[in-house]
Amino acid sequence: RQGDFSKAKPFLQKDLEWREKMHPELVKQADFPTALASGCWRMLGCTPAGLPVVIIQLGLWDPGKYDVDEYERSIIYFLEKIMGRGRGEKFVVMFDMHGWKLSHVMYMRNIARLLSTLQDHYPERLASALIFRVPGIFASAWRAIKRFVDPATASKVVFVGASPEAEHLAFAAAGAWELIPKSYGGPREGPVPVPNIPGECNVPSAPDLVP
Repeated sequence: RQGDFSKAKPFLQKDLEWREKMHPELVKQADFPTALASGCWRMLGCTPAGLPVVIIQLGLWDPGKYDVDEYERSIIYFLEKIMGRGRGEKFVVMFDMHGWKLSHVMYMRNIARLLSTLQDHYPERLASALIFRVPGIFASAWRAIKRFVDPATASKVVFVGASPEAEHLAFAAAGAWELIPKSYGGPREGPVPVPNIPGECNVPSAPDLVP
């Protein structure tokens, strides 16, 4: 909390209790099989600056198939594993919002769990969050979601314009352009498996990364 220990102390205590309960370093793929196989989350690689890049496809998100605790374990797994893959401790996340549905609003608990996990237990790890291909119906949902987003996190959120040119500029600014698959207009050849984390097993049945 910006060097103020008196402000940081309660957050530290909460984090220590959470880590004692969750043992994030021990979370494995078998702990969230349905969420993993959905292919919603996968790693694209690392930027030239050494920042891991994760893409999240909302079109593949079906939280009705698993509970919020499995969703939290999936978040923990990715955050724990990608932290050791780059240089430093920050990462870039890309949210492909194509496929966002009004029914997703019913799972606000999941969204709140994502934000609380990131903000309370992995603070200052987010370098930037690129939100692109955003449908108009997401605007009202964002107003509700933003209530859970702290100012430090909100300052790193970038809404990307709808044109291919805007996407190219945003991805390049984040250092991620060379990681972008051809299906998204980028230069990368071949499929992107799930979870695509070095040293971890990929899921053969996971869907392809198709916009």
